[in-house]
Amino acid sequence: MMSKQPWKTLQTKISHSNPWYRLREDQVQTHSGAEITYTYVDHPGCVAVVPITPDDQIIMIRQYRYTVRDWCWEIPIGSKDDRDSLVVAEKELREEVGGVAAALRPIAKFYPSNGTSNSQCEVFLATGVELGPNHPEITELIEIIPKPKAEVLQMARVGLITDGLAALSIFLCEPFW
Repeated sequence: MMSKQPWKTLQTKISHSNPWYRLREDQVQTHSGAEITYTYVDHPGCVAVVPITPDDQIIMIRQYRYTVRDWCWEIPIGSKDDRDSLVVAEKELREEVGGVAAALRPIAKFYPSNGTSNSQCEVFLATGVELGPNHPEITELIEIIPKPKAEVLQMARVGLITDGLAALSIFLCEPFW
């Protein structure tokens, strides 16, 4: 059986840092003995929330994303910080869609981009979500659009939800709603 940590970190350098992530360059010795530089995004992780209203609508976000220069279907997702993930989930739900949930349930964790980042996403299912005014960050251009569950699942299946975090989070929550 392979060792849990088959590579050894020899040295680490942060080549760029901002409030959201760091670009990290590690000198490593691989399982074969080769020494290489492995560069990746050092990220605190994120929380994704699949919000469902009392009338069984999923609150979807249509958001403009500068990086891809396109409008994307999403759910509330935000970076973790040193607070409890449940607290971050409540904050993101309130901030992005003005939502307050009757219940928030942790569903799963996954690595959204494990070849280029150490980020881990924690998925929560929010039920009984009541909407109020949202408070997006200055970089967030958001439309809030409730949709029937079946329509959202179909959107994910046919590729209309192009944000991988949102699509996988929706699929992971489906057995629990």
